[in-house]
Amino acid sequence: MLNEPLFDAPVIHVVSESPRLEMLQARLRQVGLRPVPVRGSYLPPDNAPAMIDALTERTNLEGIESRVIVTIGRVGRSAIESDIHLTDVSQIESLPARLAIWQRETQRQREIELRARTAEKMGAETSTSPTSERARVLWLGQDAPFLNAMKSSLNEGSVSLVAAISRLTAEDYLASGTFQTLVLCPSQPDDEAARLLATIKSLALPTPPKTVLILRPDMAQHFESSTLAQADQVIDLTGDVDKLASGIHAIASDSVTLQPVDPNDPSVENQDPSGLVSREYLESHVDAQMQQADEYAVPLSLIAFTLDDDHDFSTVARVICSHLRESDLAGHLDATHICVTLPETNYRGAVVLARRIEAALNRPITWRAIERRQFHTLRTLLGGLTARSLLTRKRLA
Repeated sequence: MLNEPLFDAPVIHVVSESPRLEMLQARLRQVGLRPVPVRGSYLPPDNAPAMIDALTERTNLEGIESRVIVTIGRVGRSAIESDIHLTDVSQIESLPARLAIWQRETQRQREIELRARTAEKMGAETSTSPTSERARVLWLGQDAPFLNAMKSSLNEGSVSLVAAISRLTAEDYLASGTFQTLVLCPSQPDDEAARLLATIKSLALPTPPKTVLILRPDMAQHFESSTLAQADQVIDLTGDVDKLASGIHAIASDSVTLQPVDPNDPSVENQDPSGLVSREYLESHVDAQMQQADEYAVPLSLIAFTLDDDHDFSTVARVICSHLRESDLAGHLDATHICVTLPETNYRGAVVLARRIEAALNRPITWRAIERRQFHTLRTLLGGLTARSLLTRKRLA
């Protein structure tokens, strides 16, 4: 039936042999995914993720380069490298969240690189020389006998770890803005670490940290997928403390050195008290985003908000910027329009954001959302955002 919820569920290709194939498909349906079995050695030409059973005999698969690869099983094959590895079937419960996290982080990495290229084109300095800043990690989690050993291991790698005794203490630490990484290790579905995970994105922090979730084997089934997706990275808790410390060290180091280029860098001659980039920067960046959308076969949407004389420009700009993701960008389109670019976002997602911003303004504001299509050029895409409808033209005539 077309109205069956699974019909619109995200697709995941499954490479396995019967009867494991039937079991994996059943578990994937239970968590809201739509499994599609792969009958040969060729994956369909799309960007849907693929789950590869470690016990399968098919190791020379074609078409795995352009998608996220999930492997499952304790016996892995070295010929297949994965982006996400599940050691046990029970971890499928957390797969939707892991896929969302992976997609968000990949999108962030792409935008960092793209924004650096745009900034260089505009004349900004974007040197990536190593920073001398010492990475600082905040830990919240009870019942972790390995914590001291991991703390020593991180310290040897020039990463300092501080353990908070409660959720409120952790929030106070984070408010100081001196911790780039937050590691949460819940041992119960309602303990202090779990509660902070559920609320971390809603905290008004000056510098939001990268949130790492240490997931115990028996905890995935106790969390909603939306709660797990609050994390920026998920690391499964195993008995290998050195491996755990190495994973945290890599994430903490990246959080210090790998930051998005600020489009308001004064060297770009683009600084704006409202937090918006200039029209020149916006055009250059949207053009690059269009090329990237073609390269990765992902959507790109834009929203234009129309301000009238009753709107306070700075207030509207501030509200808009407060609702954007790290990879989104807001800029001047013209004297009466603010444009928001949303990489890897479809039309429906753009409409949801526009309505959310309108509600936050607590007053009506005219907006238009467009999802970029293949026939769009930079000129027609940006022009379409401000084009007046037939009814508007008649009303103004």
